Amino acid sequence: MAITLTHIETDSSAFYLSWPGELAAEYPYIWLRDNDPADLHPTTQERLFDLTSVELDIQPLFWRLSDSALELQWPDQPSVSHYPLAWLEAHRPGRSQHDPAHQQQHYWDANSFVELPRFDVQHCQLNPLTMLEALQEAKRVGLIVFSGLDDEKTAGERFGDLIGFKRQTNFGTMFEVISKPTPNNLAYTSLALPLHTDLPNQEHIPGYQLLHCYRNDAQGGASHFADGFNICETLREQAPEAFSLLSEVAIPWRFHDEVEDIRYRRPIIETDQQQRLTGLAFNAHIADVPDMDGRTLYDFYAAYRQLMLRIRDPRYRIEHRMRPGEMVMFDNRRILHGREAFSASGSERDLRGYYIEHNEVDSRMRVLARQSH
Repeated sequence: MAITLTHIETDSSAFYLSWPGELAAEYPYIWLRDNDPADLHPTTQERLFDLTSVELDIQPLFWRLSDSALELQWPDQPSVSHYPLAWLEAHRPGRSQHDPAHQQQHYWDANSFVELPRFDVQHCQLNPLTMLEALQEAKRVGLIVFSGLDDEKTAGERFGDLIGFKRQTNFGTMFEVISKPTPNNLAYTSLALPLHTDLPNQEHIPGYQLLHCYRNDAQGGASHFADGFNICETLREQAPEAFSLLSEVAIPWRFHDEVEDIRYRRPIIETDQQQRLTGLAFNAHIADVPDMDGRTLYDFYAAYRQLMLRIRDPRYRIEHRMRPGEMVMFDNRRILHGREAFSASGSERDLRGYYIEHNEVDSRMRVLARQSH
């Protein structure tokens, strides 16, 4: 369908373009000059224009409207610049562009999340739309299951290559969650792991975790998951002062063994400028010794315990025993995960995991959206 303008006005600094059913949008001349399609590299589509080469009060020498574009002559350009109307409509200042990676998050608890969303890996591999739906659901609810992986140790690792680059940490690019005789992390034991998020001691906390179940015939060891954002919103509603303290006071986090000592300070709850939740860092095992002043320590422990009691509340927790050929994908900055203790004697429990960052998943969603049309 052709894009049409209903009205055009100009003044000394901008165009005012009206679209059907919309109020006039202001297009500053300097914004138009900075985003001239003619000043994009033809292959990379990266901007070539140098903003310092013109004055902020630049004006076009003349303009005209064609059937499909607004055409401008800039004083510093020998040729006429063409701004397609469809491009101008899609990039109206003050309105964000449509992003296929944007998904409205749906918070859940044990009652509302009865069954994990499940996607067959073969269908995802063959159909871009199915893979897109899987990643969209992972972003919406924070937790999905891929099923039907080949009975091979590297099957989950290979499937991840279809999504994005894997994140390397001090545990490697791939990590194997098995019981080890000399562990450097509680995950490498057979002990129960309370609900937590991984690696809050890192400068950049990993985005999504993918965990492939290769073998699991051990007694016990069921996985637990909870929506940390739902818990945080409950805390904000019921105990706003505790929520504020945990989102404002940075605490120390630390992992250390014989070869690594990785530390970072951050709040437990992270929000953006609009106070929307952007991250939860909760891992009591690697929270370092709190070093706030005495008065703050009392308030911190009171708030920290309130959050911890809610995280331990069964109403938020779901249980899933992973079966060979399954792989869970969950948002490590939102979803808390843990497990029951298991018997490591005479049985095998072998999970292989890795991390993929949020922006890698978002990028794959955008490309898949293009392929699905």
